[in-house]
Amino acid sequence: MRLGTKLTIYLSLIIIAVVTGYGYLDILSRRDILVRKMKAEVRGTGRTLTLSLEKISPPDEKDYVQGLVDAVSEYERIQGVVVYYPGQNLMFRSQSLKEGFEPYIDLIERSMSQQAPLEEFGARKRVPVFSYAFPLKDKSGKATGGVCIVQHTSYMEREIEKAKWSIFVTMFLLIAGTVILILLGTRKWISRPISKLISGIGDMAKGNLDTRIDSKGKDELSELARSFNQMAADLQRAQGSIMKEAEARLELERGLRQSEKLAIIGQLASGLAHEIGTPLNILLGRTELMKKKLEDKEAIGKNLDIIANQVEKITRIIEQLLGFVRKKQPELMTVDIREILDTALDLLDHRIEKQQLMVVKDFQESLPPVTGDPDSLQQVFLNLIVNAVQATAGGGALRLCAAPVCLSKAEAPVCRKRYIEVRVEDSGVGMDEEVIRNIFNPFFTTKEAGTGLGLMVTQGIVQDHEGWIEVESEVGRGSIFKVYLPVMTEETGEG
Repeated sequence: MRLGTKLTIYLSLIIIAVVTGYGYLDILSRRDILVRKMKAEVRGTGRTLTLSLEKISPPDEKDYVQGLVDAVSEYERIQGVVVYYPGQNLMFRSQSLKEGFEPYIDLIERSMSQQAPLEEFGARKRVPVFSYAFPLKDKSGKATGGVCIVQHTSYMEREIEKAKWSIFVTMFLLIAGTVILILLGTRKWISRPISKLISGIGDMAKGNLDTRIDSKGKDELSELARSFNQMAADLQRAQGSIMKEAEARLELERGLRQSEKLAIIGQLASGLAHEIGTPLNILLGRTELMKKKLEDKEAIGKNLDIIANQVEKITRIIEQLLGFVRKKQPELMTVDIREILDTALDLLDHRIEKQQLMVVKDFQESLPPVTGDPDSLQQVFLNLIVNAVQATAGGGALRLCAAPVCLSKAEAPVCRKRYIEVRVEDSGVGMDEEVIRNIFNPFFTTKEAGTGLGLMVTQGIVQDHEGWIEVESEVGRGSIFKVYLPVMTEETGEG
C-alpha cells in the first residue's frame, strides 16, 4: 500500500473518530437542552396551577378545579393532570387518566411527605411520559394536597431524531469533504513527489545519471528531491572522472603489457637463435652437399625440397615472433562472435573432415556483441580450433559453446561485468599440470613441428581486448579452453 493511501486512511480514521465523538456529544447536549426545556415548561404550568389552587377551597369549588384540570389537559403536550386532596378525600383528574392513575397518586403522596416537588420518567401504555408532582400548601405552609402533571415526551424524542439526522448528514458531508481534501492533498504533496523520487531512482539504477527531479517546494520532500539532484550530479561527475581514470589505466595496462613483451625479447632472442640455428645448419650442410653432387639431379631436387621446408619454417617462426613483438593497432568495431566461430569452422572444414571429427555447436540465441578487431579474434579461435583438432584422434569430438556470463576478473573481484564465454572443448589426449602452466610461454610446445608461439600470440590478442583465457585439462580426457571477452554496453558502445 502506498504511503499516500496509508496517510489518507490514517487521517480519515482520526477525523471520523473526532467528528463521530463530536456528533455524539452534540446529540447528548441537545437531548439535555430539550429535557431541561420540557421540565421548565412543566414547572411553569405547575406554578400556574399552584397559584390558582392554593387560593380556593376545593370542596366549595369542585367545578372550578375540574375545569382548571380540563383546561390544562387540553394542551397537546400534556397527557393529563391529577389533583389530589387526601385529607378531604377529593381527587380531580383529566379524562385521559380515567385508568391507571394510581402511580401518580403515589407520586403526589410522596411529594407531600417530602414537602418538595418530585420528577419521574416512565411509560403509560407503552408511551414515554414525564411525571411532575408538587404539594399544595395552606397559609400555614402545611401540605393539604398535591398535583401531578403527566407530560408527553414523544415530541421531545421526535425532535431528538430530527437532530440526529441533521447531525448525521452534517457529519457525513464534513467527513466526505475532509477525506476528499486529504486525498487530493496527499496525492499532490506526498504521493506525486514520492512517485517522482521512485521513478528518478529507477532511472538512476538503469545508469541514466542525467535524471533530475523538479523541486520547487519548500517542504521535506522537495528538500529530498534537491538532495537527489545533487547526488545525481555528483555521481555524474564521479562517473566521468572514473571513466577518464579507467581509460588512462587501460592505456597504462596496454603499455605495461607491451613493455612486458619487450622485456622478454632477450628470452625470445635466445629461443629464436636455437630455433633458427638448426634450420640454418641444415641449409648450410645441404648447400655444401649440392656443390659436391651438381650432376646428380635427384639429389639436388631432394636437397632443394629440404632447403625450402627449412626456409618456410624459419619464415613462420619470424612472422609469429613479429606478430607478438610488433604492436598492431586493432581496428575496433562491433563483432558477432557467432559469425567469427562459424567462419573459423568453415576455414578448417577440410581438416575436420579429414580426421572425421564430430563438431557440436552450442551457441545461445541472441548473443550480445563485443567490440574488437575481427581479424585478430579470427586468429584467436583459428589457433584454438587447430590445436583442438591436432590434439584429437580420428573419430573424436570437437565442441564449441558461446553464452553470456556475469563475473569478475581475478585481479578485480569486486567489479562484476558481462562477458561472452567461448569454450573450445576437445576429446583429445589432454595435458598435465606442468604443461598447462607453460603452454603460454614463448617457444614452449609439445608438438614435433610446433614453434611454441601460437598460444602466446593468442593470449596477447585476448588481453588486448580486455579479456582472458582459462584452461582446464585432464590427461586422456581432453581439454577445455575458455575465452572471456567483455560485452559491448548499450550506453557507451564499449566493452
